[in-house]
Amino acid sequence: MTDEYPVVLKQLPSRIHGFCCLGSDYEPIIVINENLPLAERRKTYLHEVSHIESGEMFDPLYNEYGDAI
Repeated sequence: MTDEYPVVLKQLPSRIHGFCCLGSDYEPIIVINENLPLAERRKTYLHEVSHIESGEMFDPLYNEYGDAI
């Protein structure tokens, strides 16, 4: 597992810990809720890395939250 994905901290709704998306260069970026404690940020980072490395983030039909967002 790599730990070299760029991270952006943003104020997000409390129910959203983070997500991954593609940047302007089409490389994955991980966005993490800036209100999370450091330990939870790390956990969220690893969770999002798993989506990137499994290929889920590139599946247009994948939605972890269903219709919750």
